Amino acid sequence: MTLNQEIRDMVAGFKETFPADLNALIEQGAGEISVMDIISNAKRVGDKAPDVQLTNSKGEDVSFLAPLEKGPLVVTFYRGAWCPYCNLQLKTYSDNLAEIEALGATIVAVSPEKPNGLEILRETGASQALIDGAVKDVGFEILHDAENRLAKAFGIVFDLPESHRQLMTMLNVDFEKLNGDDSFTFPDPATFVIAPSGEITWAFVPNNYRRRAEVSDILDALKAVNSSN
Repeated sequence: MTLNQEIRDMVAGFKETFPADLNALIEQGAGEISVMDIISNAKRVGDKAPDVQLTNSKGEDVSFLAPLEKGPLVVTFYRGAWCPYCNLQLKTYSDNLAEIEALGATIVAVSPEKPNGLEILRETGASQALIDGAVKDVGFEILHDAENRLAKAFGIVFDLPESHRQLMTMLNVDFEKLNGDDSFTFPDPATFVIAPSGEITWAFVPNNYRRRAEVSDILDALKAVNSSN
């Protein structure tokens, strides 16, 4: 089963189990996000990838593009531990990490959420279902992108619709504590492949938080990078 089919099954399950008022807010917000002009603002194939200092899980400042010294870089933008689709995506990528690394690549996830996001969810009384669904461990780095600086440089930031702010309040998800600001801005769940030269060679910008880049497509993009070198 593909990652996106798993997401569709998850969406169907939510529709069956969530109360009508929650489902209404979910669908309203999804529709509002889908008409935002994200794709035209995003970095494209052929563009140079921006570099921003991010924070790793140890609290250290690191250069986002530093892994290019070893080979291609795959970056996927991750909304946070509260997002079930993001967690499914990260688990899938972690499960297939050996194939990605076999092509000489490094993969990182970049999130506006603080490194202790799961702990914050627990402390603020978030829905137990969200906490249980959060990915606990992946085989690659999740980097903290304070104030979405890198996501803004990639042109993929959007303002969370009021409907989804209401939804997450109902689930006790406190974005101000999770992200450390009150902007309510998030990255589109885009994924990019960056060649060692710093050029973006493949871009997946869904403009839809319920669609994610498939591992098979990432692997094909990495093979194309390697064949061109």
